[in-house]
Amino acid sequence: MFSIILLTPILLSLFSLITNKKRSYFVLKFSSFLYLLLSILIIYLYYIWYNNTFWIFFTNFNLNLNTYLNVNVIFILLISVLAFLIWWYSIYYFKKELDHKVIWYTRLKQYNIFINLFIFAMLFVASTNNILVMWIAIEATTIFTTFLISFYWTNTSWEAAWKYIILCSVGLTVGLFWIILLIIAGLTSLDITNINFENINILLTKLAFIFSIIWFWTKVWLFPMNSWLPDAHGKASTPVSAFMSSILLPLALYIIFKIKVIVDLMLGSNLFTNDILLTFWIVTLLYSWFILIQQKHFKRTLAYSSTENMWILVMSLWIWSPLALKLWLLHLIAHSFLKTSSFMSVWNVLLEQKTWQFHKISDLLKNQRITSIIMIISILMLVWVPISPLFISEIWLIFTLFIKNIYLSFIVIFSFILIFSWILINFSKLFEKKENTDTKFIDEKYKLNSIFTPILLTLVIGISSIASLLFIL
Repeated sequence: MFSIILLTPILLSLFSLITNKKRSYFVLKFSSFLYLLLSILIIYLYYIWYNNTFWIFFTNFNLNLNTYLNVNVIFILLISVLAFLIWWYSIYYFKKELDHKVIWYTRLKQYNIFINLFIFAMLFVASTNNILVMWIAIEATTIFTTFLISFYWTNTSWEAAWKYIILCSVGLTVGLFWIILLIIAGLTSLDITNINFENINILLTKLAFIFSIIWFWTKVWLFPMNSWLPDAHGKASTPVSAFMSSILLPLALYIIFKIKVIVDLMLGSNLFTNDILLTFWIVTLLYSWFILIQQKHFKRTLAYSSTENMWILVMSLWIWSPLALKLWLLHLIAHSFLKTSSFMSVWNVLLEQKTWQFHKISDLLKNQRITSIIMIISILMLVWVPISPLFISEIWLIFTLFIKNIYLSFIVIFSFILIFSWILINFSKLFEKKENTDTKFIDEKYKLNSIFTPILLTLVIGISSIASLLFIL
């Protein structure tokens, strides 16, 4: 089963490599079809795995090691389904870029090679329980995404790619010390399915956890290791932005989840890890207050909104109860789909308006009606709207936080209102009537009809994940 899952992106990457660059667009379509088949296969296997039900995983999600390991299946399913949806969108997206002569077939061939290798690395991270192999696979995602960020071969895209690889490589180098320190501290096996430790050195174990947080804090994109993501998103293509924001960030957070399990078992308590997580997510929270209001670039605004969702997920790990972890998983899944649909819809604006700046676009609802409606729904689902699954998970997390620490709960509520207001204020600028703007009228009923199907499907899946609450609560 895992051989089929892992071999699919590798074979597609090799196929892209040996295929003539003129056939790159055909390879793009063929890859989308294969990821559809892979998604159907994994959904079927998931259905069989959990005794002919999709929801038993949520009902049996308890604080034990087997549950932690079974989360692998959820992430493999998430990666495969999102890979299909993003590839489907890529067919229309790159057709537009080729027609507008933004890229040539050489660049598309490069994309096909490295995006498949990137998907392979993410699937490998999700399927392994060996912490050293996990480290190698995460480092591989850094290498492959560097080539994808520099996709357009401009000076600014190369600058963003260098910034990304330097910061992430420094973080991952620090992460290697985590593994070394754990071994010195008493960990006798690198496979977390066979956790065994003797004569634990408490001080080294705590130090190892701090190194691990610095390691994956870089990938999760939380303060202060977060300066690479807005530039990377601003210069990368839409499919790459969608992959990084919807899959790579949650996957890195999932590894922190596993690391916390190992360290808590070694220390015999979760007090130390909780204190470290609390310190980092409060600092990130304060950072989010000030950075979003300053944004003038709507893709960078979406990138910075990931900070807010990531610290909500870290807060769930800090609460560390069966309900909080169920809501952590729900929030992570819903965020992945809703953030993907948001990136896709805002890029439809760029494809026609040729600008990312809020102040250069006027009366967008009139000029790009369908894109505007989809974008408004996607953005509202990402913020505090009652029908959103993210809203439900946030409300329950705040309720749980009230029981645990009432002062922190008031800080979180104030932060939600502030951050969500600033996101809405920024995006509302696109729909204001302004003078001296060159906003184009696009009759999307005829010109962009086909590109909306994967966006709408992604949005519907994200919203429908709220159905899992029936089995969580």
